[in-house]
Order: sequence, then C-alpha cells, then structure tokens
Amino acid sequence: MNYLLKKEMVVLCTALLLTCVMSAQTHSDGIVAMQMGRWERAIQLYTQLTQKDPTDQVAWLNLGSAYAAKGEMDKAKDAYEAAYKAKPDGAYALIANARILLLEDRKDEAEVVLRKVDKLARKDVAARRTVGETYLYPIGTRKPDFVRAEEELKKALEISSKDFATHMALGYSFLERGNGGQAAVHYEIASSIEPQNPLPLYMLAKVYYYAKLHDKYLANLDKAIALRPDYTDALRAKAEFLYFEKEWQKALEAAKNLVNKAAEVTIEDEMLLANLLYINKDCAACSALVEKILKKDPSKNYLRRLQAYCDYDNGRYEEGLQILEEFFQMVQPDKVLASDYEYLAKLQIKMKRDTQQAIRNYERAIEMDPSLWPLRSDIAKLYYSKKDYCSAAISYQAYLDSLESAQERVNTAYQLGICHYYCIADPEHYQKAEKAFTIITELAPDAPIGWIWRAKSASKLEPDLEANPQDSTLVEQYGIARPYFERYVELASADPVKNKKDLVTSYEYLLFYYFLKKQDSVAKEYLAKLLELEPENPTALEIQKILEGGTSSPAGKTPKKGGGK
Repeated sequence: MNYLLKKEMVVLCTALLLTCVMSAQTHSDGIVAMQMGRWERAIQLYTQLTQKDPTDQVAWLNLGSAYAAKGEMDKAKDAYEAAYKAKPDGAYALIANARILLLEDRKDEAEVVLRKVDKLARKDVAARRTVGETYLYPIGTRKPDFVRAEEELKKALEISSKDFATHMALGYSFLERGNGGQAAVHYEIASSIEPQNPLPLYMLAKVYYYAKLHDKYLANLDKAIALRPDYTDALRAKAEFLYFEKEWQKALEAAKNLVNKAAEVTIEDEMLLANLLYINKDCAACSALVEKILKKDPSKNYLRRLQAYCDYDNGRYEEGLQILEEFFQMVQPDKVLASDYEYLAKLQIKMKRDTQQAIRNYERAIEMDPSLWPLRSDIAKLYYSKKDYCSAAISYQAYLDSLESAQERVNTAYQLGICHYYCIADPEHYQKAEKAFTIITELAPDAPIGWIWRAKSASKLEPDLEANPQDSTLVEQYGIARPYFERYVELASADPVKNKKDLVTSYEYLLFYYFLKKQDSVAKEYLAKLLELEPENPTALEIQKILEGGTSSPAGKTPKKGGGK
C-alpha cells in the first residue's frame, strides 16, 4: 500500500520571555516557529508583534534572526537596526549591533561587543539568555554555533538556575547536537519549573524518539496532550508516528483527535484522517471527509482515489473504475501514486477490460514502487489466462526471485515450471521447466507433484532413439528422468486410484528404460504394475510380446516409450 502523506518529524522548543500574559504567548509562538525552522511563520508573528509595539526590542531581534535563518540578510539587518533604534542604549542595543556584525561575518568584533553585555546584564537573565540565543539559529547557509550558545546560556543559569526559558534553549542546543542525555536533563528541569506547561514534555518526547524509545516517546506525547488537549503539535506527532508504524486502529483514533480537537488543523491533517479511514475500511466516513476537503481546496481532487479504492474493496467495480478513470484525466502527473495504477488495473480486470492494458498498469505500479513486486504474480496469472506461457514464465520468475517463504516458493515454482513446459517458442523450455520443478523437489522432497513434473520435463530431454535406432551411444545416454520417475512411484503408489494417470506415465517410462537396458527382470515388474492399472496399454502389450518371445526389439524399430505429455 502506498500512503498519501509524507512523514515530517520536526524539533520543537521554546524560550518564553515573560512580560505580560498576552505578550508571553505571542513571543512563545514565535520562538516555537523558529526552533521548528518555520521561518515564514516566525516572521509573520514577530512582524505582528513589532507592529503592535515598535519598542519591543526582543521581537525585533527575533524577527532579524528569522530573516537571517531564511537567508534574507538585508531584511535581517533592517530588523536588528530597528531593535537598536527602539532603545539605543542598554544590553539589547549591544546585542543588536553584535548580530549585525555576525551578518557581515565579523565574528571577532561581534564577540567584543557582546562582552560589554556582561556589565549591563549581571542580574538580567533574559538579556544573558538573548546573548546565547544569538548563536542558536543559522545565518543563511552558516550553521548555528551551539557550543558558543551553551556557554552563554549557562551564564544565564548562574543568574537564575530556575529560568524556564533558558533550560528550554539549552535543551534545544543539546538535542540539535545529538546529545539526548543532556537535552533530557534540561527538559525535565523545565518541566519541574512549569509543571502545567506541555512544551518540555513535548521536547522530552522528541529526545526519546531520536533514542528509538518509542514507548516513552508516546507516553510523553500523551502527558503533553493531557495538559493541553488542543496541543496541535503533540496531537499531530502522535497520529503521524502511529501512521508510519502502521498501527492503523490506534493511528485512526489519534488522527480523529487531531482533526476534532487540535487548535490548528490543516488540510494535511484531514488528509491523514481520510487515508486512515480508508485503511480501516470506513469508506462512508472516508468519502464524506474527502468531499469536505475538496470543498475547501478543489486542487486536492486526487483524494478521490480513496473513493475508488473503497469502491473496489466493496465490490463496486463499475463505480470505482469510473472515478479512477476520471481521476487520471485530470490529475497532475506528479500526484499519481503507484497504488493508483494498481487499483486501475484491478478494476479493469474486474470489469473485463483489455487485459494487456491492465498488465501495463501493473507494471507502471511496480516501476514507481518496487515494493509492489508481489503484483508480478497477478501479471503472470493474466498472461497465463491468455495462454501466453512464455510471458507468464518471465513474471513468475521475477516473483519467485523475491519470495522467502518456502511454501510460497514451492507454489510459485510449480506455476513457473508449468509455464516453461508449455512455452514452446523457447527452445530450452523443457530444461527451464525441469530446473523450476527441481526447486519443489528440494524444498518439498515428499511432495509427489514436484517429482512427476520434474520427471516429465526431464523425459523430454532424453535422446531421440526412434530417429537414430542404430546409434548405441544414445541408449547409454538414455535415463535422465529415471530417478525422478522412481521417486514419484515410491511416493504415489500407495494410492493407485488417485494417482493412476501419472503412475501409468511413470510405469511406461520405467518399463521402457529397463527393457532398453536389457534388465528384463526389473522390466517385467513394471510391466505387471502397468498392466494392472491399464490392461490395454499399448506400450506394455508391445514390450510384453518381445519379452515373452525372448527376443530383442526388431532392428530399426524401438517400442513406444513413456514419459508424459
């Protein structure tokens, strides 16, 4: 199954700047956006904040950092200059000047300016933290300096060891460097400082995710959601994680909570839910949600595929084919999934459309998504139904090459062998058939069917005695199929009624073989067995006359041999 959404695992952190309730929330949203790399969102939030209060130096500084991270250096410089002009003296003005120098790649000069902040921010944890945050984000293509940020942030902790925002920033700096242990320490401290704040729990969940401790990851997401039931990022992270873990029922419940409870629901969230409704076979709810999404955004018309998939699963083949054919007429090529071609082929087969067209659609699906290789079996069956045994053999071989299960390999090897056996256009078809049936005799040595078909295939490779009756070397070469027929007789003779047809074939061959090798006593044993099953068998009667007359086969004439059809 190909799924509609791509996984987005993002890193979330915040540093809260507490001035008043409304301002704190706005600053929080901005910092969250920045540390998730959502530069456009951060720019939007900080622009609104600076419009509301042009003297808000922190907002101007963060706006500049968002522009710098996005690579818009001129706008970043303008924002830093605005931060300076809002109050040309004090710690934040120095920080603004230092950031302008960093934009110009004048790091040493920036360091000199930032050292001056020490005198002005000896007891100002927020200013000291802002110095650390100067190094926390990228500047264009230049990476953040997390080590330098850590140094300054730890100075902020010396001023106040219980500053929530500083611990969150330190946790972020450690997490970005892959130091999950230290990141967890600071997130846990932050959580103890503000036990009703879900942010540190969400970040702690991320630590456990990167450590592949998925139970703890989900547990901390649940704790964050319990504190804030509309917490969008935690709700989304849980739904997406369960989705990609293919825990379909749990993922469905999580996606419902996301769409029904989250503070900021996107169309992509609804698409995730629609896909999970389909996977969980709730086609009515899936179709209703698809219609709702299309009313909001008609460009998402490709979601109609889910309706077609549902129709196929519910046996509404005509309706499903009509929807999918219309879908292919209007969808952009980059929106087509491998599963679209797969279901189109399935619906075409059900509606008895052109088999060759269905085969081409199956092949397109496999080209787009090699994990759909099991469709090779469906392709082979379609070729077989058309009696195109040679093409069917190619598809069965491709299918067989990917199988691991012994039983599945046995079943497929049988189909492959039959196709090779009847692929008369291939001059080596009997050799290939015998090779395929060998797989069965090796994996299932007690299964009679593998031995009889291996014997039949090998018997077609025996030298042509009738065409060259005087060539004694051919008699010496005869007997390729003997051990396979004998093994079949050993396994199948316990039920002569059920296995009569193939036992007759086996006895004919073995009778002729031992007669040809002049082992008359053994030949007579098979003669008796053959006549018991089929008293009028022509091969048996002809050889019986020769054996009873005490003579060899007349010169230039070889009795009819067995070997299977």
